[in-house]
Amino acid sequence: MLAAPAPARRTMPDLFISYAREDRDTAHALAEVLEARGIDVWWDRELTGGGDFASEIEQQLRDAPLALVLWSAASVRSDFVRDESSRARDMQKLLPVRIAEVDLPLGFGTLHTLDMLGWDGDPDDVACQHVVAQVRQRLAQASGGPPGSADARAAAARQAAEDSLAQRRRRQWLVWAAGAAGAVGVAGLGAYGWQRFNQREALGHLGRGIDEHFASPPRLERAQSEYANALALDARLAPAHYFLGHLYAQLMLRGSPPPSGEVLLALRNDARSHFEQALADADRLDSSAQRLIARDQLALLNQRDSSPAVTRPAEAATPTPTVPPSSGGPSSGPPARPTPDRVSTPLPRMPPPAAVAELARERSLAVFSSARDSRLSATSTLTLEPVGAAEALPMLVDQARKALRDAPDAESTRLGLASTLALLERASPASLRESRAGVQGLLADLAAAPGQAASRDAAGRVGTLLQRSFSLRPVAYLQIANERQRPIADRLARQLAEAGYVTPPIEVTGEARAPARPGLRSQGGSDPDLARWCQQALARAVGAEADLAWLRNARPSTDTYEIWFDKNLCAPGGRVLPDCGS
Repeated sequence: MLAAPAPARRTMPDLFISYAREDRDTAHALAEVLEARGIDVWWDRELTGGGDFASEIEQQLRDAPLALVLWSAASVRSDFVRDESSRARDMQKLLPVRIAEVDLPLGFGTLHTLDMLGWDGDPDDVACQHVVAQVRQRLAQASGGPPGSADARAAAARQAAEDSLAQRRRRQWLVWAAGAAGAVGVAGLGAYGWQRFNQREALGHLGRGIDEHFASPPRLERAQSEYANALALDARLAPAHYFLGHLYAQLMLRGSPPPSGEVLLALRNDARSHFEQALADADRLDSSAQRLIARDQLALLNQRDSSPAVTRPAEAATPTPTVPPSSGGPSSGPPARPTPDRVSTPLPRMPPPAAVAELARERSLAVFSSARDSRLSATSTLTLEPVGAAEALPMLVDQARKALRDAPDAESTRLGLASTLALLERASPASLRESRAGVQGLLADLAAAPGQAASRDAAGRVGTLLQRSFSLRPVAYLQIANERQRPIADRLARQLAEAGYVTPPIEVTGEARAPARPGLRSQGGSDPDLARWCQQALARAVGAEADLAWLRNARPSTDTYEIWFDKNLCAPGGRVLPDCGS
């Protein structure tokens, strides 16, 4: 039963809270926190009844300069909440807050959304304080002054003045507190007050940093500065470390070409450091999802390659004229190498296992998710996991084209496109060639799409790289343990050359460096479908299963693979094949 109508308010509310009936307790608790801070809140849709119910809600929504919506599993299904939120959004007064892990309704993914996941009503909770700070900031922008009803406004104004004075006189205040008579107790009070002040200031910088981070287009330098300001005031502010970790991961993709060498290493170290610090104070992160994401990103950043990538002088990999294929038997001459003309025929490939393909599909979808943390996690993961990025590339391009058709103005589309183009700029030549139809379609879509000017420079660079990819053949280095393996290696090198690979001179590593099992190592983001085909070709050549390893930190200029013969092949007491030399 609805309660009797309440007396009419004497003043217009500062804040309208939209929520689902199932979330009444959370709305009530948040309203109490805000009202205790001098903000006049209209939140209880059950205060009115009869025919005036809808009209009063509409009037209060129109009068309030700010409307806060609590998104939950119930509210995303509520027609009332969606209608109120749509009106508030159209009036440019909506402040969305998630109180549960849900995808936002269509049309709301473009708005920066705060998180209070799992909030238990504690007014000192970091996420709650962040919401309060954002409400104050938005109300100040809307009214040009502090919020509240007549008495509350005056109290808030006094508090704002005191805060301003405190900001100007923090140093003098601490000197006084430390030096006054009875300094022990007073200094303790002063330090506590300064800490609380700094925490409030830090949350303000954090909120501004997030706004810059997810602006259109993202302003990463400004975001980085705001996060740094927040951490200067509160070094244990875990959300600032969390978002900085993602920001540095994003910077690893920026630029043409993307960062390499010492710059790339510095960005990796910065991202690693901030994810570590976020997890050191994980209880202050906004959600359990952020804790899981931070752990996953840190695990990727901590990956180390087992040994350095194989490289050769550039002249060693220069193709020589093709020789006729061998009719069989050991080869006494050098292996065939292709001419340096354009790659005109597809290279033999082997598609990924079903589980790998499904993971790539999930990541490509997440890059365009309306849920901020899902999008951040997928983008950072594909940045730090070049093999995963190569697996996801075709589906990522398809998803980008779909998002451009279905929701061209959505924030998730804009940010997803930026990530997709950055990943395409870093893709290997073979991966670009394999996805050329989709890539060319995406570039055409971007050229024709209004409002996509920010993407066109990156699109132009991708187009240039796609054209260049046809003159860059994959490289396969062959490493043998002893000279008796050379005839088998020559035969495999000839097969690779006929397929379209450049095969530099075979290297004899010696048994000390040779592995116990044959194996193929794929460098960096080299096309994984080609790696699996090379692995299979190696296994057939040596008569044994071959391992496949990924050198994630390598940065080759083209698709590059290392083929390692095992020490047992053609060795006394080992595996002897008819082609083994004497």
